Amino acid sequence: MDETERATLLVVDDDLFMQEFIADSLGEHYRVLCADSAGAGLELARQQQPALMLVDVQMPDMDGYALCREVKDDWDISDTPVLFLSALDGIEDRLRGFEVGGEDFVTKPVSPRILQAKIDRVLALQQERHQLKSQAQYATSTAMTAMTSMSETGLLLEVMKRFNQCSEPRELAQALQESLALFGVDGPVELLLSDEASIALNNRGPASELEISVLRHMAGMDRITQYKSRLSISYPHARLVVVNMPLDDPDRCGRLRDHLAMLLEAAEARLAAINSARLASRRGDAISGTIETLTQVLADIDHKQRQGRADALTVLNSVLMRLEQSLVGLGLTERQEEALLDLVREGLEDVYGSQQAEAGYQDQLSAAVHGLQQAIHGGGR
Repeated sequence: MDETERATLLVVDDDLFMQEFIADSLGEHYRVLCADSAGAGLELARQQQPALMLVDVQMPDMDGYALCREVKDDWDISDTPVLFLSALDGIEDRLRGFEVGGEDFVTKPVSPRILQAKIDRVLALQQERHQLKSQAQYATSTAMTAMTSMSETGLLLEVMKRFNQCSEPRELAQALQESLALFGVDGPVELLLSDEASIALNNRGPASELEISVLRHMAGMDRITQYKSRLSISYPHARLVVVNMPLDDPDRCGRLRDHLAMLLEAAEARLAAINSARLASRRGDAISGTIETLTQVLADIDHKQRQGRADALTVLNSVLMRLEQSLVGLGLTERQEEALLDLVREGLEDVYGSQQAEAGYQDQLSAAVHGLQQAIHGGGR
């Protein structure tokens, strides 16, 4: 691959061996730059604007979290995704990485295969975010922007109305994410779908692995959990984490907890309604298919029964004709022949009578089949 076509990765680690190891592991796929301190890494990031930064958490002078915060605060490089390199990967470490805007953790000792997979995923997510941003799919709509002049209660009602207009889970997740901005807060949201998949979004597009791990960890706590400026609200199929609760305004902080809890409950209810509608639609399609198949089977039975009755009458009449022809050579008297033919005719009349009695049921079956065909194909409308 040409050097100009490869994405640039910046490794910031005070361990020379780790720099060389990562450069050797990824050099075939990426242009790898290295810095041995947070300060040097920040300067190099501003100069080169890499596609992604791999940052060691434990460094002297400035640790990886502080460096990530500096990157996110710099307008020119704030979109640069940061992967943390660390021997620690507990929930507290992840929460700190989440707070400063990191994408994920790569645990030391580093596996080249896992590192490659995480980098590829982060870069793919970043590309998707750029596309979404350029298409303005995640920009707040004009209607939502106009709502910012309303009171908090008015906002709550309008957002709930918007939820009720959503017909797809992704549309609902986007509306939920956008509603956070209207209340002046930020953080990731996640909706759990009926097929065990999920949709997780932040204010830029798809949520990072780090954000998803924090969402799922916080979901195991109480329904509403606040720790400093973080607020987690979790329902069985909807959850969010706010990272910037206004601690300097306790009254507003309390109102936000209530409003966001009601919003998430509304999102949970709307998601259940969407899932029920989709399930009903799938069941309706299945029932329609079954009815169509059954109608075809009944139509085939009706046709075969009618054809069978006609064939039976033809066969019986043929038997009677052959019998009349055969009597000539049997040497019977005329009276004997007539008695034998009367016996056969009486049997045929019984058969005719039986078939005539069944004809009413056959007509009912034919009428039912015709009605089903009309319903399926919309005939007669």
